[in-house]
Amino acid sequence: MILERKRALAVLKEGDGQSCKRVFDATYEDVYCRTLLIMQDEIQTLSFMEEFYTVLFGAAAEAAVSADAEKWFWQQYYRQLRKDYHKLLEILGKGGSLKGKGALAEVPAALPLLHRILLVMNTQDGFTAEEISAIFGLAPEKVEGELGKLDSLLPALAKKQPENISAWLGSWATLLSGASSEILAASEADWVDDLFTRAATAAGVNMAAKAEKDEFEYFVADVDLSEEKPLRSVVPEPEPEEESDEDEDDDEDDEYDDEDEDDEDDDDDDRYDWDLEDDSRKMIILGVVLALVLVAVIAFGVHIFMNRDSGSSSVQTEESADADAELVIKGETEETGEEETEEVEEVPEETEETEETEAEAEEETTVTMQANTSSLNVRSEGSTNGDVLTQLTEGEQVEVLSDTSEDWVQIRCIEQDDLEGYVMTQYLSAVEE
Repeated sequence: MILERKRALAVLKEGDGQSCKRVFDATYEDVYCRTLLIMQDEIQTLSFMEEFYTVLFGAAAEAAVSADAEKWFWQQYYRQLRKDYHKLLEILGKGGSLKGKGALAEVPAALPLLHRILLVMNTQDGFTAEEISAIFGLAPEKVEGELGKLDSLLPALAKKQPENISAWLGSWATLLSGASSEILAASEADWVDDLFTRAATAAGVNMAAKAEKDEFEYFVADVDLSEEKPLRSVVPEPEPEEESDEDEDDDEDDEYDDEDEDDEDDDDDDRYDWDLEDDSRKMIILGVVLALVLVAVIAFGVHIFMNRDSGSSSVQTEESADADAELVIKGETEETGEEETEEVEEVPEETEETEETEAEAEEETTVTMQANTSSLNVRSEGSTNGDVLTQLTEGEQVEVLSDTSEDWVQIRCIEQDDLEGYVMTQYLSAVEE
């Protein structure tokens, strides 16, 4: 389609009905898809297309198509959009409908009119920020900023769309391409011929077809289809030759045979030389590879040998250290054996002294007190709920086994077979000397 568009635009200057029709047929589908994506309204789309083609056909004679015919055509299209922008903004502000054109085509409807134009220019036709600025009079920085906003808005718009079109929502280019396919599949072509006729008539295009003279001459060769007898090949009989000529020919043949043999020998020699060179190269490469392998094997062996030596030396060092330690211990034992024996024998004495010291400490901590009441109950536990084990008379002495600062104290009845129990501390007093 792009190639056909370029060829059609090349003859647009002729301004006749045939050239205008070629341009229209090569461009109306793309113009229709772009206009519908921008305007989001079928009626306004067809109205704008008729106006655009009327202007294009009317200025066909003065059209200065550049080397890039594709870019030139879309520049004319967007310049016409720039002229009608305010009128379209007012009309489209009332709302439109794209029912039946596909879900993808309705996604750009959430954007303002100017943003839809910038999106289609940049994504569909490859216009840069500077080229858009030249057509619409906006600063290039402003255009770049708005295009950046469009890229950031796509993920938010994609979340609101059905899951069956999620595969087309990865980028604006993919979305617009899928939307154009939906529009063409859902549109009817009954308006195409009428729209071209109205635009061409309004532009004053001569609709008479331009007759082209066919100068190609056709001809048919006369062919006789009757059966023909096969031609018989006539082989001339060889003429007798003189013997001298035959001898000369034989000599010449022998010379040619010798030359052929020499050539073959030369070829064999050449091939042999090449084979020798290839073999020598292969041998050199093979030798280098073997040398590298040998070096690697030797290095690996040396590494293993060194590790083994270091391991054995370390083991020997540890064994020698253990042997020295044993010798030292044994020597000390041999020299001071008697002293060690005496120390071992003295260990129990120290233990007995320790036990005696502990017993004495216990005896020292034991306090002897006497009952200061006529009858004092000795109970099984430090409480009035305990059972009465025995009774103490006034002045009877007991050994106090616990802290006398408590309300109840544990005692041992010295005069009653060392019976132990509990009495109230307040009924005990120190023994008078």
